[in-house]
Amino acid sequence: MFVYESKVKVRYVETDQMGVVHHSNYAQYYELARTECFEACSGMTYETMESEGVMLPILELQSKFYKPALYNQVLTIKSIVKDLPTVRLTVDYEIYNETQELINTGKTVLVFVNKQTRRPCQPPENFMQQVRQYFK
Repeated sequence: MFVYESKVKVRYVETDQMGVVHHSNYAQYYELARTECFEACSGMTYETMESEGVMLPILELQSKFYKPALYNQVLTIKSIVKDLPTVRLTVDYEIYNETQELINTGKTVLVFVNKQTRRPCQPPENFMQQVRQYFK
């Protein structure tokens, strides 16, 4: 299992008139956290993987809201990869406010896709060499 923590400060543009983060922004928070997690566990960026001919589009997105995130709060986003990636990569998320209250949980399922054929494929071996160490 691999767990990575990211921080994000809620910007005014992400909130509604009540100062509450609009639900559509959580997908962006997941993306930010997943990108940092991806680099931390594999040493690769999406750009590097794409240059090697593999893309990683989202197949599924889930989100559950417990409490609102508010303007100017610094949120902690935990990205949790429980299982060794195969053709699919599943990432769970937990978002906490500044008082460490759990305010949101989420999940994304991504699929490794050959850039030319647009068909599912195995993750690149150099990615897997780095990631396997967390799943022994």
